[in-house]
Amino acid sequence: MKRVVFLSTILLTISTCVFAQNFEVAPIRLNFHNDAGETETRIITVKNHGNSRENITMTMRDYVVHRRGNRETLPSGSTQNSISDWVTLNPSFLELQPNEEQEVEVTFQAPVDDDHPAKWGILSFATAAERTAYAADDEVQTGIFISGRVDTRLMYNPPIDQDPNMVISNLREVTNEEDEERVFAVDIDNLGYTIARSELFLIASSLQTADETRFPDRNITAYPQSSREVRLTLPDNLEPGSYSLAAILDYGSRTNLKGTQITIEVE
Repeated sequence: MKRVVFLSTILLTISTCVFAQNFEVAPIRLNFHNDAGETETRIITVKNHGNSRENITMTMRDYVVHRRGNRETLPSGSTQNSISDWVTLNPSFLELQPNEEQEVEVTFQAPVDDDHPAKWGILSFATAAERTAYAADDEVQTGIFISGRVDTRLMYNPPIDQDPNMVISNLREVTNEEDEERVFAVDIDNLGYTIARSELFLIASSLQTADETRFPDRNITAYPQSSREVRLTLPDNLEPGSYSLAAILDYGSRTNLKGTQITIEVE
């Protein structure tokens, strides 16, 4: 059974496919786990549901996740953990007739002796409508008009025989006047070099009766060498009284959970 370790203060659903206008991309996330120096190929299927031919372009992009969890898309090669240089696409451009579908081979070669072994990025699929030469010249553009896009996330986590290095701390209330329920924030730091997927949840323990109430989990992805502030809501179904409120992080450790706690009053 896992033990809860308190630090400091005491101490996807992911859709399988996405539509953009008249084309479909599936899946919208690829995870690679091959050993250093080895290659792994995964398949993405693109289908044209429209009544006319669609030309689909593919573009690699990077992204970073900021402290509040918002994701910023960047040009490929912008980050130390960019996956773009390690991926090859076959084919790299699609021309689909109505109701036609085609597979794209996405091949990833895992880096060797890299100080930043985890890699991630975005593969963007977009329809491209060719304009006339006159229209392109008039608008000082290339002649290609991007009209719809689907992003597929690509992620590589190196196989490492050790637990992720995660820290959770500084549980605090951040409720605003407009919030319908009480809101609490917690800091999560990934000190390791792999992408850590974890579950975060609140437990309220009554100081009068010792009864515990566990609230629904929230799935968290913590990127290497990064810090995140994550917010959790406390439903208003607790009886009035004093409670020890703990935020618990379960990140796949083989022995421990980690947590941070404070005392709150429920009126």
